[in-house]
Amino acid sequence: MIYVFLAPGFEEIEALAVVDVLRRAELDVITVGVGEDFVIGSHGIPVAADIYERDLILDEKVEAIVLPGGMPGTLDLEKSSVVQKAIDNLMQDRTVFVIAHRLSTVVNADKIIVLKNGKILEMEVKFLGSGPEKTSVY
Repeated sequence: MIYVFLAPGFEEIEALAVVDVLRRAELDVITVGVGEDFVIGSHGIPVAADIYERDLILDEKVEAIVLPGGMPGTLDLEKSSVVQKAIDNLMQDRTVFVIAHRLSTVVNADKIIVLKNGKILEMEVKFLGSGPEKTSVY
């Protein structure tokens, strides 16, 4: 099962195109509304999620989580304790690959690989400061 979390202000194309492709591949995809029953995307499109965060079941059947971008959706996902619990549950006793462009998304990872133009720049990453504007990679 794959959860796609939708928070107000989510980027519709990042979320709904992924849902479409995964469902065409006959994968079990469930959209999860964060904070609201009908979630309004960044372009004003209302989306009824399959379930809402209060109905979320976190078990071994969860194979992946998709966190689409968009503002303020990204910030709402980051603040959601339900989303954090889902991520923690998914990462338990597994190797997890996270694709992100915000360093704050992956600060708790055991190992981070930094890529640029398809080439590995770093395999071990240390963080300094807090917040995306103060984070340094060396």
